[in-house]
Amino acid sequence: MKKPLISMPDLAFLAMVIAALASGSQMLSIDSDLGRHITLGNYILDHRIIPTHDLFSHTLTGESRPPYEWLSQVAFAISYRLLGLDGVILLTALIVSAAIAIIFRQSVQRSDSSLISLLITLLATAATSIHWLPRPHIVTFLLLAIWVGNLERVRRSENYGIYFFPLTMLFWANLHGGFIFGFLALAAYAVGWAWDRLRKQATNETGKKILFIGLTSLAASIITPDLWHNWEAVLNNRSAFILNRTVETMPPNLLDPSNAPFDILLALAVCFSLVNWRSISAAHVFLLGGLGGMALLMTRNIPLFALVCTPILTEWIAAKANQLPAWKRFDERFINLAAPSRWFLLPAMTVLFAVGFFAYNHAQGKQVYNFNPQVFPVRAADWLEENPVEGNMFNEFNWGGYLLYRLWPRELVFVDSQSDFYGELLMRDYETMMFAKNNWRALLDQYQINWAIIPPNAPLASALQSLGWQTIFADDTAIIVRRP
Repeated sequence: MKKPLISMPDLAFLAMVIAALASGSQMLSIDSDLGRHITLGNYILDHRIIPTHDLFSHTLTGESRPPYEWLSQVAFAISYRLLGLDGVILLTALIVSAAIAIIFRQSVQRSDSSLISLLITLLATAATSIHWLPRPHIVTFLLLAIWVGNLERVRRSENYGIYFFPLTMLFWANLHGGFIFGFLALAAYAVGWAWDRLRKQATNETGKKILFIGLTSLAASIITPDLWHNWEAVLNNRSAFILNRTVETMPPNLLDPSNAPFDILLALAVCFSLVNWRSISAAHVFLLGGLGGMALLMTRNIPLFALVCTPILTEWIAAKANQLPAWKRFDERFINLAAPSRWFLLPAMTVLFAVGFFAYNHAQGKQVYNFNPQVFPVRAADWLEENPVEGNMFNEFNWGGYLLYRLWPRELVFVDSQSDFYGELLMRDYETMMFAKNNWRALLDQYQINWAIIPPNAPLASALQSLGWQTIFADDTAIIVRRP
């Protein structure tokens, strides 16, 4: 078959880049984690040091803070230095688009149905879009898609260099804490292999490969600046108090229209697993069952389920649809478009055009994307740059990363949005103070708070003003008050 110049996966990549770039402003309006990542990435680039202890807060200065995302932070800092926030959004868009394009191609290869692959990939794209944010977790989108695709090749006894698994894990463990999902997927394939081996449907050779992948990848996962502490950081985030106060770590509302694509994928996965129960792989059942359960526990796991589900679900649906001669003939008309293209012409042109566009804007001193001044204290930070305030700061939780981006190292935050690092005790104290409850005045003294930057409608704002704290800046987004 002659390879086309432009294929459906190429068009999918282009469409995803456009969709992600169109969401760029929204990406910068949800949380300020990006500010912390850029700040730490810049620190690493400037000092050639990967810190393993806290540099950013006056509450936990010097405490162990494993840098399990340091490589992503460096990538964000480099893209920021090259093209500002536009570069960060572009990097995010390209990673998300690559992940979607990969699962689409996997779906076509495994189902031999371009149309079903396209429809399920569109559903998955909509499901993942709830967590398109310029943060290191998007790297897990891409690496999990690659990882599970390669595990499938091992399961099918296809020729594949298994040494790529520990090499992938070496990078993954330094890019994002989501590397643990690689081991969960591997566990699903291992249990699936054991089940199939009992039924004499799998070979010992496959089991040996899975064991080798597990041992070598585990060894690779601790080759980090803080060794095995990246595992501790990921697994220690078990506080129900913290998890229930962050939208992305709460269970999803299945009646919310934004979760409808996930609802449909989940329903289809259940239905077609039952329809195909005689022929489906046990590994696929354990994999989708595990990730589906995790997605029902935490909203942020929905994109991971959607990405892994797409090739498997497409294969299940196509197994039934391709039994219909009329559908098979109709679908075959599009199969050439789904073949790999020559030279990846369209993706390459997309990347070059996007980089050129943002580079031209950057050279002209223009920027497409900015932090939203209605969400973050942009004008207050401008004022603080010109009028520094002495002493320890108290800040709104979701502003921590932005304030680090603007004011660090001169100012240290009380907390930022990496709540798992600060722990339940400190987060309880933060909530007590922000809502001016119980012993909030004693806590202000305990943490030696001299000034606060908080929303004007926060209970703490009026409580401090009633105590005589001086308002030194105020706008519709933020108020800065200082201890008399």
